[in-house]
Amino acid sequence: MILATSPRLRLRLTPWPNLSPRRRAVLLGWLALIVVLYMAIGAWGSGVIRSERLAADASHAIRLTPGLVEHGQTPPDPIPESGDFTPVTVGLYLDGIEAVSVRDSFWSPTFYIWFRWTGDRDLAPGANFRVIDARTDRKELVEEFHGPDNSHYQRWRVTARVTKFFNTTRVPLDGHMLNIYVEDGRLDASRLRYVADPATNLSSRARISGYDILGGAQVVKTHTYRTTYGDPRAEAGRWRTFSMFTYGVTIQRAGMGVYIKIFLGLFAGMALALTSFALRASDAGPRFSMLAGAYFGAVANSYLAGSLIPSSGQFGLVEYVTFLGMFTIFFSLIATIVSIYIWNILADKEYSRAFDRVTVLATATGYVVVNLVLPLSA
Repeated sequence: MILATSPRLRLRLTPWPNLSPRRRAVLLGWLALIVVLYMAIGAWGSGVIRSERLAADASHAIRLTPGLVEHGQTPPDPIPESGDFTPVTVGLYLDGIEAVSVRDSFWSPTFYIWFRWTGDRDLAPGANFRVIDARTDRKELVEEFHGPDNSHYQRWRVTARVTKFFNTTRVPLDGHMLNIYVEDGRLDASRLRYVADPATNLSSRARISGYDILGGAQVVKTHTYRTTYGDPRAEAGRWRTFSMFTYGVTIQRAGMGVYIKIFLGLFAGMALALTSFALRASDAGPRFSMLAGAYFGAVANSYLAGSLIPSSGQFGLVEYVTFLGMFTIFFSLIATIVSIYIWNILADKEYSRAFDRVTVLATATGYVVVNLVLPLSA
């Protein structure tokens, strides 16, 4: 049996029933264009951010795995397993973290470090160790003893400012590994080799504002300096390889609070821009004024967000969210001009209002969806 549909019911089921088929097709094409644009922006931004997160996780794992070398670094020269060297057990207790500055590329730990060895008392690994890529602000010998069996122990308290070039792609939903690298400043691996002490640990009092500390780990690797430092006694092409103790602390941004605080002004501007479509195209002045206010708010917010990270040519979460907001405002401006043209030049008020409804619903949906996808990718 064939059920006939009444003309009145067909009219209700047809979107924009009072518009011609050609104009309905134009609106559907406009809707498709908006969907494609926001899908492209979302796929682009989320793909970059997710790949950076995976690369950072892989780099952190390699950094604390014996025998593996991080991408972009030169592998150390091999050293013989046996030789006339003294094994020195080294351990570390991270007592506190005074500051972490992503923008200024440093962090400031306070830690205890100890050395145990058997043999020559004058080896003095505690007196000669140095923290790599850091400025040691304070180095204090806390305790030492020398046993009758020729065993020795030293414990030092150190405060340092460690240089750390943070990956800012996922700021402000970022996670990092803060590392302390320790080497002997005098003896290379042919004379002294570190052995990691299982007693290494992290104080529960260590805190970082805005971040959660997920834990710490240690590893001993080798590091080759590819220079003779101009020493006339050194053989050409024979570099010095040192034993290096590494301690890494993994931190992760705590929740979405910082993200919302940074972009609150931008989100308010976006609400203003999208609300402008509630006005008719005949109210051109107020509509343009609302979009202009939203644009200047987005620009001001971009300066605030940019002040948190160092200048770089790399696009990250901050840039993608800011770009998405400015793109939406600009797109709303173009749509407003088109709507005004339809209202005034084509003299079709219903077509103009239908165009505004399609634009605001599709744009708002696309903006919200992409703004959910981007932080989830981080």
